[in-house]
Amino acid sequence: MQHTLFFSLCLSLLLVTCSGNHTGGNEPEKKTGNSDRQIKQLVFNSTDEQLGYRTNEFSINMLNLISHNEEEKSNICFSPLSCSMALGILMNGADGNTLSQMQDALGFEGVKQDDINAYYHKLLDVLPALDSTTVVNIANALWLRDAFPFNPEYKQKTKEVFLATIDNVESFLDQPTLDMINKWAVDNTNELIKQILTPDMVTDETVMVFANALYFKGIWQQVFDKDLTHKQPFTTLSGVEKEVDMMEMQEAYINYMQTAGMKMIELDYKEGKYCMDLILPNNGTDVRTLLSSLTLDQWNEYLSQLTKNEAIVCLPKFKFAYNRDLKKDLRAAGIVDVFNENLADLSRLSDISCFLSFIKQYTFISVDEESTEAAAVTVGGVDCNSAMPSFSFIADHPFIFVIREKKYGTMLFTGIVGDPTDEQQ
Repeated sequence: MQHTLFFSLCLSLLLVTCSGNHTGGNEPEKKTGNSDRQIKQLVFNSTDEQLGYRTNEFSINMLNLISHNEEEKSNICFSPLSCSMALGILMNGADGNTLSQMQDALGFEGVKQDDINAYYHKLLDVLPALDSTTVVNIANALWLRDAFPFNPEYKQKTKEVFLATIDNVESFLDQPTLDMINKWAVDNTNELIKQILTPDMVTDETVMVFANALYFKGIWQQVFDKDLTHKQPFTTLSGVEKEVDMMEMQEAYINYMQTAGMKMIELDYKEGKYCMDLILPNNGTDVRTLLSSLTLDQWNEYLSQLTKNEAIVCLPKFKFAYNRDLKKDLRAAGIVDVFNENLADLSRLSDISCFLSFIKQYTFISVDEESTEAAAVTVGGVDCNSAMPSFSFIADHPFIFVIREKKYGTMLFTGIVGDPTDEQQ
């Protein structure tokens, strides 16, 4: 069960607090299906299973932290897979305590970096090809400042492991660069997420921007009958009652379980390789209170108790976008030093001192009678601590010139230019 749990959880956790944005840089298919792809099986070895289990702890922990820290919005949508993979890209450039903190928070404590990379690579390779009717596209990218000396090994590792596209840019403050990065987000989220980088997010010291994009489109195995969709009151997180479009599925044969405080169902997508889990607290139980008490062991216990039952399912149609600066949440999760320009150790990325200046996630989700469509982009920026290595030669005052033979240094001409406009003979 562990080998399929990871991605199921990535999708199911999108909905736990909903009370109230491929591989190798190709554009996602604008159709519902992977029929032109070779179907693959996801097979985890013992290390992969361990990493999958630990990654789910990161998933639940991060959703709890975001829920606790979110003070303005009723709806939350978070992609733990996108966040983890984006941080995985940066982690290959980290060392020392910075690396340890990232590994611990992501659930990779004590695991060799090569095993972590193999795990990410396997997800990149197999998740998009698990079935022919569900579209899953994953893309990674790096944008690097031309003049900055990145370690070649880091760039090569990012290409090989994360199948990332790499582009060099002159400056992240240039509008064409911003347009290029935002277009990448559009292309890799089926146009659901249109902007991930704005001028206020970058500075003249920004030397790298990295991003992961995740796109999902799945058709329900048992669709909701559109004729049964009706208006119904919904009590929001703030306690206000609002009228919503409530979908209804009668005589559904689905996986179901309940406890004294909640009910849980599992809705499969077409071929049963992906699903959406829904947890509904009993009336009088706050959804965030329920979430705060949820542990991974408890989650796995719930999954083990799911059994087939005939049921009536009512689920509101919903569609929303959500974006969040993840710095506060990741610090609370234990990733601290990488954000500190004096403590960050990204020495495997470059010999020049750098730190993580920002990391944000943009998400979108839409659920209707026929399908689910969701997208996420996690984007981060790396700044250098000192001035960019640069060289300028502006000959606006007298200068010396030498014309010489290069091999032995024989000088043919020397001179001084004191007034370039003086052409006297």
